[in-house]
Amino acid sequence: MDKKLRRRLYLVIIAVVLAVILILPREDRVLRAIGINAGTPQVKLGLDLLGGTSLTYEAQLGETSAEDRTKAMDGVINVITKRVNPTGTSEVVVQQSGDNRVVVQLPGVTDSKAAADQIGRTATLSFYKVDPASEAPIATELSGKDLENATAQIDPQTGQPVILFQMQGGEATDKFAKLTREINETDGARLAIVLDNEVLFNGSVSTPITDGRGQMTGFETVQTAQETAVLLNAGALPVPVDLVSQRTIGATLGAESISRSIIAGIIGVLAVVIFMVMSYRWAGVLAAAALVLYVIFNISLFKLSSITPWPIVLTLAGIAGFVLSVGMAVDANILIFERMKEELRSGKSVKSSLDIGFSRAWSSIRDSNTSTLITCLILYNFGAPVIKGFAVTLAVGVVISMLTAISVSRTFLGLFVRTKFGQNPQRYSGVKLPLPEPKVQENSR
Repeated sequence: MDKKLRRRLYLVIIAVVLAVILILPREDRVLRAIGINAGTPQVKLGLDLLGGTSLTYEAQLGETSAEDRTKAMDGVINVITKRVNPTGTSEVVVQQSGDNRVVVQLPGVTDSKAAADQIGRTATLSFYKVDPASEAPIATELSGKDLENATAQIDPQTGQPVILFQMQGGEATDKFAKLTREINETDGARLAIVLDNEVLFNGSVSTPITDGRGQMTGFETVQTAQETAVLLNAGALPVPVDLVSQRTIGATLGAESISRSIIAGIIGVLAVVIFMVMSYRWAGVLAAAALVLYVIFNISLFKLSSITPWPIVLTLAGIAGFVLSVGMAVDANILIFERMKEELRSGKSVKSSLDIGFSRAWSSIRDSNTSTLITCLILYNFGAPVIKGFAVTLAVGVVISMLTAISVSRTFLGLFVRTKFGQNPQRYSGVKLPLPEPKVQENSR
């Protein structure tokens, strides 16, 4: 076995072990055993499968002119969307109802009060200079509009949750530098950062901050820091909103739809496996093994995403995208095997045919999958939330299928063709080597 094949084999083994760990029923115990304390990863389900909370807000537009009301409602919807779906991958629904109401549907959310408090906050961010003599806060020109982004992290030195923030460039950074310089040069002066009536930071400034970067401390939990960061990134609501209705809704499709989807997925995988084995014999068997690993990789990624800021939420449309990706996952193998059969028929060895099949089929694999990914990108950017879920699962499946075809399938076939059994061309869809041309003997005189 050459070094390149051995290296690929080790990488495949590591990937399989990690994926299997993630799909175990209590994988959190395994993760904690190796020092990763990230909760329990689980596949998140959408509102149609899991149920959740529905909230209705009413925007207070009494002091807003008639020509500005449409703009104000668009701003409310935009801010609420950023708060409940900061990454754009969750299957939430935020839509206007009537002239001044917004309906928010949150799949899997059972604490409707906490969700309502998070969504309905005005989230006005203010920066103050605290006078050392009177302890009175002095308002400054800086506000939440000057903030570029905020990220919740764990301080590596203290182990406490913090928020790292970046002011917008240009004037905002200059104003922040001026403020921190004044505080630094005034004995006992402090910088206070307040979100609504909650103090996020109240401390001294050791050196002037000229690059617009700062840090907020004092958060009790990581979740609190993350929720605050979401509010800061989403910005303040353009007008106040009042919660007028909240209710918990059950799953519209529920466990029966989940079980049917699982059965459909299993039938789809088995049909693809049977087709591959009948069409390509032992190469199809190896492709089927790679397909099983492909399914494991997808499920493990779905679960792993639940402990990240970018969770993949499965609805029925998302499951449909995943099942469709299973059928598309063998496209690369079919292109490779067909090219390999052509090389075998031309008289090349099995190993040489395998190498040529992978190298020459790659351009077709790349182009076909790239076109699918472009389609997924368009659906994600311009489609409704349910279509976005379909686009995400399909795109994830396409990427993993490409990696599976060029790594797992190639590794399995590379090991197989190095055996005596795998060197017979008839193991690959009954391919037979061309018969040698008969020799013509010249009559001797």
